[in-house]
Amino acid sequence: MSRGQSYFITLIRNPSRQNNTTTQIRTLTLDSPSRGTSTEPDSDAHQGSALTSYTEMAKTVSTIIRERHRWQQTLVSDFPSFNFADPLFFRQMLTLQNNNVMFSLWFFRWLCSTFDYKPDPVSLNLLFGALLDAKAVKAAKSSLDYSTGFNFSPEVTLLERYVKCLCEDGLVEEGIRVYTQLKESGTVPTVPTCNAVLLGCLKVKKLDLFWELHKEMKETEVVDLERIQCLIQALCDGGEVSEGYELLKKVLKQGLDPGHVVYAKLISGFCKIGNYACMSEILHTMIAWNHSPSIYTYQEIIKGLCKNQKQREAFCVFNNLKERGYAPDRVVYTTMIHGLCEMGWFGSARKLWFEMMEKGMRPNEFTYNVMIHAHLKRGEVVLARELYGEMLRNGYGETTVSCNTMITGFCSYGRADQAFEVFKKMSETGVKPDAITYNALVQGFCKENKVEKGIALFKELKALGMYPSDRTYAALQKMRNLKLSDSVAASLNEILEAA
Repeated sequence: MSRGQSYFITLIRNPSRQNNTTTQIRTLTLDSPSRGTSTEPDSDAHQGSALTSYTEMAKTVSTIIRERHRWQQTLVSDFPSFNFADPLFFRQMLTLQNNNVMFSLWFFRWLCSTFDYKPDPVSLNLLFGALLDAKAVKAAKSSLDYSTGFNFSPEVTLLERYVKCLCEDGLVEEGIRVYTQLKESGTVPTVPTCNAVLLGCLKVKKLDLFWELHKEMKETEVVDLERIQCLIQALCDGGEVSEGYELLKKVLKQGLDPGHVVYAKLISGFCKIGNYACMSEILHTMIAWNHSPSIYTYQEIIKGLCKNQKQREAFCVFNNLKERGYAPDRVVYTTMIHGLCEMGWFGSARKLWFEMMEKGMRPNEFTYNVMIHAHLKRGEVVLARELYGEMLRNGYGETTVSCNTMITGFCSYGRADQAFEVFKKMSETGVKPDAITYNALVQGFCKENKVEKGIALFKELKALGMYPSDRTYAALQKMRNLKLSDSVAASLNEILEAA
């Protein structure tokens, strides 16, 4: 039994207990007394008066921070009798600047460097939480590192939010580190926090770590739809797409819908392995659950079908896509044009070519190369050259790929000398030939019994550290049956004996 089959049955049939942690961040209000700064800390009237005063002062200081370039150098001299280090005032600043928490962070750093300021835990939690709310993850990390000097330990709920923000921002290793510290401190992370860590592992392609963490989690966590999404994605990424599909079926039987992302991931996975039957089943299931496939999903389907020699089915999907009101993009058109050309339906391919341009989509280099190759395959050399020139005029400079298209096309249809002209032009324009270039030329010259030219290019290929293909060796092997000069025959034998 594969790894996928060994755990998803347990997850669906035997869900474990849910995390009952009830730790909540304590209410942080601006009406809290300011420790060590008010002369009457127990006086509600005095505190209310101070709060009103601080609110007005915070508005003034916030304006100065926004508008004055070097406010740090003048703020104390502007208000020499004001106690900027009162925690109550900092909390007011944080409240007023909730749309730009970075101002509060700068002000906090200024307080710490200008005064003997020791911020209280309430203020530090407020600042840390505000940075997380603003998705300023790197600033939150910097603030947390800075606050360790004050023996600050954020509230558990804030740390869980921090883990999620780190993983969403791509700082997965840091997120896992904080997650591990939470567990080591005796905290049982919530299901959303665990899911965030697992999604982070998938984001950075660390499947081994994903399964290791999941194994630790599954005994204590309830498996929700987000976890199921994680599991199916991990199975698909690990090449176990069939196990992912089995998990989907079990979820659907329970009346649960894992969402658009899961269907798209499975469709993509089956496209890669060429399983059209399962791909079609999932597509119909997806639509039945009121999830409209995205244009990207259709692109994956069409590409997968064409890759697996099912161009007819791909063309049906393509036409159905348009009937359902989708607007295929240039990538989808190019994929379908390529598939039709491979099937020999050149007329239909040309129709799509002009349809694409009528809709304002300019062919890219790959689209041009597909049509150029198709013209060469049909022996329409003049049309191929015209299209190649049009491609260059439209801003797509000569590249190794475009030159190889011309060279391969010419060589395939008995025009090796014309292919060699393109090859010589490559060096003039600074385009580097690759192994495909040389292999095509050697095969082309051998096909026309021009063995000496083929051998010369073969030796050049080897001297450049490139590798001849099996088809190239096969083409040279056929030349042994020809009547060759002694020197050419000797060179040919040397090459074949060394192979």
